[in-house]
Amino acid sequence: MIMNRKKVICSCKHVTKGDIADAVDRGAGSFKEVKKLTKVSKSCGKCKKKAKKLTKKLLKERVS
Repeated sequence: MIMNRKKVICSCKHVTKGDIADAVDRGAGSFKEVKKLTKVSKSCGKCKKKAKKLTKKLLKERVS
């Protein structure tokens, strides 16, 4: 998947797409685990939908 790794998903915690991808690469197998590793969606929650969608997409690619 080609993506801009520097694009910020969570502005509260400054989590980027790259941070989420790295968490998945380190073995996170669910959004809950990505959240634990990156702190994404831990403040206001506005990014939760985008972060979940990206995590799901990355996990699907990892399996393929």
